Amino acid sequence: MIGILLVTHGEFGEEIKRSAELIIGPISNCLAISLNRDDSISNLKDQVEQSLESLNQGEGVIVLVDLVGGSPFNVCSVTLKQRRDFKLLSGLNLSMIVECAMMRESLGLDELTQQCKQTGINSVIEVNP
Repeated sequence: MIGILLVTHGEFGEEIKRSAELIIGPISNCLAISLNRDDSISNLKDQVEQSLESLNQGEGVIVLVDLVGGSPFNVCSVTLKQRRDFKLLSGLNLSMIVECAMMRESLGLDELTQQCKQTGINSVIEVNP
């Protein structure tokens, strides 16, 4: 099973995971890492590395971060350049994690990444009266 790692500012990752679980039930092999105001970036990097190791069951890991250019994104980007053994998407939203959790057993890592990206894009709509 493809692992899911959420790396976000504050408790956003844990809370969005809980929201997704309200919709689809428990999400196994999924971790959320929070970066709070006084946390160290080197500690965040260590947590990301450890989480990637624990989540990878042989099919890979998809990492979802909240904001392009933020510290979680920057740490994961540097880690990706060094390791190249996971996929990274920014712009985490509820539709994206629900899709990711539901489709990860039927798609490979590359296909899942593209599906989650498209779901994230498609979930942003303007509603006109």
